[in-house]
Amino acid sequence: MSKIEYYKDKAKQELNPIWVDSRAEETARSFTERPEIKTSQLRKFYADVKSLERQLLDARDEQAAFCRILPMIKLLKAKSEYALKRKVVPESFKTWLWKNVDSIEDVCDFKAFLLHFEAVVGFSARYLKD
Repeated sequence: MSKIEYYKDKAKQELNPIWVDSRAEETARSFTERPEIKTSQLRKFYADVKSLERQLLDARDEQAAFCRILPMIKLLKAKSEYALKRKVVPESFKTWLWKNVDSIEDVCDFKAFLLHFEAVVGFSARYLKD
């Protein structure tokens, strides 16, 4: 699986806007396959990621904090596998989450993923049911 390039530049200063626009909308639309993910389930995963962000923001040393939360970021893959087996998320959600988690190598990638995930949650209001 190829790594997602969230940024337009190698220095990771300029986020490519497609990740909070067209790609986010396409992703939200893809979650309508059976079993369709409910907005509450999507928000649960998003809340997990936001909790990790809070740990990062509260830390004095962002890099050290990132090293501490990286295992929890990777744990999202196992959580999505479990949710798939329980039939509360579609395969498209698991595939999307795994690809994004596997692309997170540093703080910049994590922040970009957070913005992308926020946009996906926003666009999901158009496509998903409660």
